[in-house]
Amino acid sequence: MNRFFPIAGTLGDYNEPWFRGDLAAAITVWAIVVPESMAYASIAGMPAETGLYAATVPLLLYAMFGTSRRITVGPSAAVAALSVATVAPLAAAGSDELVAFSVLLALIVGVVLVLAGFARLGIIADFLSEPVLKGFIVGVALTITLGQLGKLFGVESEGEGFFTELFDLIGKLPDLHLTTLVVGAACLAALFLLDRFLPRIPAALVVVVLSIVAVKLFDLEDAGVHVAGEIPAGLPSLVIPSLDWAAVSALIPGAIGVAIVVYGESMALAKTFGSRHSERVDANQELIALGASNVAGGLFGAFVTDASSSRSAAADSAGQETQLSSLIVVGLLVVTLLFLMALFSDLPEAALGAIVVHSVIGLIRFGPMRALLDRNRVDFLAAVTTLLGVLVFDVLAGLMIGVLVSLAGLMSRAVRPRIAWLGRDPNSQSFIDRDRAGASVVDGVSIVRFEAELFFANVGSLRDAVIAEIADRNPRVVVIDAEAISDIDTTAADELVKLDDELHRQGIQFAVARLTSKARFAMTTAGLDLEGRDYARVSEAVHELSKL
Repeated sequence: MNRFFPIAGTLGDYNEPWFRGDLAAAITVWAIVVPESMAYASIAGMPAETGLYAATVPLLLYAMFGTSRRITVGPSAAVAALSVATVAPLAAAGSDELVAFSVLLALIVGVVLVLAGFARLGIIADFLSEPVLKGFIVGVALTITLGQLGKLFGVESEGEGFFTELFDLIGKLPDLHLTTLVVGAACLAALFLLDRFLPRIPAALVVVVLSIVAVKLFDLEDAGVHVAGEIPAGLPSLVIPSLDWAAVSALIPGAIGVAIVVYGESMALAKTFGSRHSERVDANQELIALGASNVAGGLFGAFVTDASSSRSAAADSAGQETQLSSLIVVGLLVVTLLFLMALFSDLPEAALGAIVVHSVIGLIRFGPMRALLDRNRVDFLAAVTTLLGVLVFDVLAGLMIGVLVSLAGLMSRAVRPRIAWLGRDPNSQSFIDRDRAGASVVDGVSIVRFEAELFFANVGSLRDAVIAEIADRNPRVVVIDAEAISDIDTTAADELVKLDDELHRQGIQFAVARLTSKARFAMTTAGLDLEGRDYARVSEAVHELSKL
């Protein structure tokens, strides 16, 4: 029971002093999630009420199945943007088909995550490197911000891709609606001011209330300010979507990418809070929990969800201790859906746009990407190509481009690893790169350090380096410092046998030092006789072989 329903163990050991923190955190999250959920529904191209469905049902399922006591699951800006980007090729914006395909996507993503959990594929998040995520988040934040500017200006921008939409918005600026712009700017300013001077107050909820009051007091709807309109009240109902297998097959590739993002971001958040509070998080159970959340969300008309960094951080700051806080949030959302939805009919769309812009604008940070340039050019390239891919193509395509660039960089490092020739440090007598100042070359002995696993695609690099060294220095002995060679495949081992034969014909002794057990097994099973030339230390090899 505790393994598959971690909440059972938590509630079984529940301490009464925890309740105050859980209750405070629940009220805090509710105040944030209500306006944010409706705003994120607009990003996904979904009706406002589906944002609340996405905040309710998935949160309930994650609270039951998740191993993190701290994170809050529900709609998020990045995943909402991913959702609409995935289904947009299949349906027109604002159509019933887009809603249906978004719900179907949530179901498919959930199934992918559950299957991955049972297959114990918790490592899939490792495909999203930190540089790729940096570029992805900045690109998504820019795309979302641009998509909301039309609501702030009172115009509708169109276009395929970030730059096309940007140029279209610029062309429509002369037609902007001044009253809408004033409302949007006022809401945005209020959000930033409240965050700056009254951080404990739920800024989004305050802005929602004030903007609704303003619409009533100043007849803003009659002045041309667009409002949310009637939002259906009531709990979400169970809907079994019709399985259009053509649509399912078209959505599966995108769903896999979305699932990786959902799990990667959620797991990173769960690990962060788990480390902060010394709590264990089970990676494979998290896959099942997030999958169950999305399957249930899809069955009740919601779009794809994941863990929310902003709401999880707010809950943690408010004192959340256990998943009971999430259950309280679900109760508050049920009350909202049943009795409070009529209050939001006069909510200005400009206010929702301001809430979205405020929530993502802090993610537009180019500094961390610029820092990558000095640290690792391949990582910098991965971040930049991901960002440009998101802006030029779409969110999912940009993410896949970044992953491919990262994998290409990994392959490049594997195929062309660092090969260093060593000399003796006159001070410590250890062996260092002979290009470093003060390093002395051992007479007649060339020592090469190969800093990677040795396999079919990079063994040629080692062979070429040795042949070039022989032509340049004509050593009597070549020693491979093999400490960094964790393994050798059969092709590479056979090539080492050939290299040994070639060196033997030239009268050059071949030896290895600091060989791992797996590498030694690969060499010996390939027929390479290492007796008398397999040394535990480089210094031992040099001492013995320099006498030859």
